[in-house]
Amino acid sequence: MVGKGFASLQSVVSLLAGLASLSGALYSGMEYVKPAPRTGEILVAVRSAKADKPPAGATVEILTPTDTLIATLKPGDDGHARQVLDEGAYHLRATAPLFEAQMRDVRVQRGATAEVGIQLVQKDPDPDSAPTKVTRRSGVRPLSRALGGAQRFVHRLGL
Repeated sequence: MVGKGFASLQSVVSLLAGLASLSGALYSGMEYVKPAPRTGEILVAVRSAKADKPPAGATVEILTPTDTLIATLKPGDDGHARQVLDEGAYHLRATAPLFEAQMRDVRVQRGATAEVGIQLVQKDPDPDSAPTKVTRRSGVRPLSRALGGAQRFVHRLGL
């Protein structure tokens, strides 16, 4: 009688061990049946270097390593923008009016979020490109006056 009960207990334990082993094998095999997503995410934070706040009108372009445009993002009021992308390497280009463009390289890994912070620096005002007020005298255009002055100078030299 004792031997028969012990054999039943051994059978039950063996059956449970077999079921646990099969469950583990099925769980491991699920990766091949339904693979993990091959995408990741980019989280970009765009800020002004001086004010530490998002510049107005900022955009972030996502480019492939060969500079093919994939997406253009408009950061929200907090300066953040998100995009789900396939796993791989990308270039980010952040721009805003009156700011210098900034480039960053980023690698997206599947199931992960790549966080990128970009600080934009304001452009220095270029004195050559500043509009200057040109006064006209006697209706003659400034270029015509300059050419006329050069012509008189050459004539005085006797050339």
